[in-house]
Amino acid sequence: MWQPTPPAYSPGILLNWRDVAPFAVRSSEQFRVNPPPDLTSRKYTTSYNEVLQVGDVNSTARPQDRTDVAHFYALVNAPEVWNTVAQQITQARMTPLTDKARTFALINMAISDGLVTVMESKYFYVRWRPVTAIRAGDTDGNPATQPDPSFTPLITTPPFPSYPSAHASASYGAREVLQRLFGCAPYTITLSSPRIPSVVLHYTSMEAITEDIDDARVYGGIHFRYDQEAGGHQGHRIGSFVFSHTLRPLSDSGTSDDETESVCAD
Repeated sequence: MWQPTPPAYSPGILLNWRDVAPFAVRSSEQFRVNPPPDLTSRKYTTSYNEVLQVGDVNSTARPQDRTDVAHFYALVNAPEVWNTVAQQITQARMTPLTDKARTFALINMAISDGLVTVMESKYFYVRWRPVTAIRAGDTDGNPATQPDPSFTPLITTPPFPSYPSAHASASYGAREVLQRLFGCAPYTITLSSPRIPSVVLHYTSMEAITEDIDDARVYGGIHFRYDQEAGGHQGHRIGSFVFSHTLRPLSDSGTSDDETESVCAD
């Protein structure tokens, strides 16, 4: 179970975000993720050992480029990332103003509904963060998870439960919308921020951005890989639903109550 994490041991925040009225999804429970893996499962063990190896502040197994993306995406949040991506794509394609307006509306609806939904899932399952799990690895009933009482994440752990990842849910939702509007690849996208001027990231696909976001949270030591996978799946479903049910063209004959399949394969 989640508990306040070092260094501040702050109480949980954003509990009531699950009560924010969504833009498109019917409720924050509509796309609640499935339960996290059991603590004795292979999936949990694999995720645990990955973060133990690459997520510590002093890890020697983390490449510099993974350190860079961990720091970058700790400072640059999903709305900033995906509005920048949308701006660059629409400018490059000379998208008409009305279509630009629809694009930005849809991606921000997907991000917002993703964050509302993910906080509902987080506080429904209340699963611990890696720093708690790894320091208490001898208490989880799994002989394959060796504890490290000194484990300290590369980046500071946010003060709310781990499962699923909020950055993943919001980002995959925005990505799903953009891919439905503009296709899969290739793109020319550059992400930078004055808050971390030493890191400039270049991408040719949106899949590469979400892959870096997933790595950023794992190599940053604040999420398990299964947190990212569940958040990504949740985001895909939310983005699909937002696109299919909101701001439809006037000629649209109607949409199904179920979200449609993603247009791009990961």
